[in-house]
Amino acid sequence: MGNDYRAIARKTDRPMWIWAGCALTSVLLLLGVGIVVAITLLNRDDESTGAELPDVWPSRTGQALRQVVMPTGEMVAALTGDTGAQVLCQVIPEQRWEEILGGRTLREAGGACHAVTAELDISAQMIAELPEDTSRGLPTKTTVAGKTAVVATSKDGTSLSVELVEVAPRNGASPVLNVSIRKRDLKPTETEAKARALAEALIAGATPPGPKLPKIGEVGGILYEKTAPGPIKDRPLPVISWLLCAELGRSLGVPADNAKPTFFAACELNGVTADYSELSSDVRATTSIAGLPAQVDERGVIVQLTGDPRGETLKFKGTGDLTALAEKAVPPLLGR
Repeated sequence: MGNDYRAIARKTDRPMWIWAGCALTSVLLLLGVGIVVAITLLNRDDESTGAELPDVWPSRTGQALRQVVMPTGEMVAALTGDTGAQVLCQVIPEQRWEEILGGRTLREAGGACHAVTAELDISAQMIAELPEDTSRGLPTKTTVAGKTAVVATSKDGTSLSVELVEVAPRNGASPVLNVSIRKRDLKPTETEAKARALAEALIAGATPPGPKLPKIGEVGGILYEKTAPGPIKDRPLPVISWLLCAELGRSLGVPADNAKPTFFAACELNGVTADYSELSSDVRATTSIAGLPAQVDERGVIVQLTGDPRGETLKFKGTGDLTALAEKAVPPLLGR
């Protein structure tokens, strides 16, 4: 049976309108609590919507992962940018990425290995030297996997750089691993811990026992080393140089022992230079060599190795019939 507010008012000598007001206040309070709960739930939904994996992957500027030859020893410091990105994305298995980062992880290559989870944005790449400054402030000296490192952490994330090989800056090598992790909600200490764990895993995967970098001279020269024939694709820069030397010798009909390779994927022998470039100016094709677009002029021969006229090229310059030389040398260098 419902409350008789008139009877209650008579017993307590309080006006009936006071009891009615109390009842109305209770209803409004309950309604207010309901609105607050609803807003909170909506906000949580909004946050979860903003923390999802991308629907389209690789991204517009990214590249899908492809099979590459994994480096050994110190050779990870001598890869081209594209190959280095592919290697860093793949030297540890997908499951290990997800264990370290705490969730499903998507990876793509480009200028760096780029990875995302629902909460993190990560990049890993090889760079020329330890940074003196980063977007997250001045780095602090530390060690990672027993190697010299610097770390900078802010509320936005962590940038960690580790020197894998001790070589002079600006000699063509990229001896420093940089791992950057950004996150809008994690505490800085959490991003730093993940950056350290990822760096340690990448170092172990990318530097199994193997050769050291060759000693690099003041102008980038290195000693010639005989190496097994094979394609130059995805090989470390000095190995590309040695392969170029060997093919120049074979095509010219002379021993390659007196060749002059450089660290920068180039070799000179008997007045002829062969030079590999990951990126180049536009190739304006005038003919084809080994079935590939090529530019031939008074400066030499440029063979376009991919469908991108600004992409990978082999350049030949010097004396003699360079077109005939390129026809001989290019197919073995491409693994044909």
